[in-house]
Amino acid sequence: MMELPSLETETMQIFMSEFEKLDPESLHLILVDNASSHTTEKLKIGENIVFIFLPACSPELNPIERFWRELKDWLSDYEPQTMAEVGKLVAEGLKSFSAAAMSSITSFKYLMTAWLAVIA
Repeated sequence: MMELPSLETETMQIFMSEFEKLDPESLHLILVDNASSHTTEKLKIGENIVFIFLPACSPELNPIERFWRELKDWLSDYEPQTMAEVGKLVAEGLKSFSAAAMSSITSFKYLMTAWLAVIA
């Protein structure tokens, strides 16, 4: 997870450059929408990274949307007064999700099928 001030090509490149350093020996599939920061030819991604593009205007297919809904539900128990408090709560909330919980929230059958097709 990386918090950046915006989502544009330059910040997406920072994320991708850091991400590919984490485990350069493995193949990584990254699900992305069609935001210009994901589709620009200026974005350089490692050879061990494959983007899986969602159809346009399809947030219901994006597992991160389900995750954000869970996080927002968790946050609704709090009343932060400043953006700093919001940031701390979001960080705490992100850490509270176990790997099993994340898998339960975000594992869609179509993603598993796509993953198997890419690695085959």
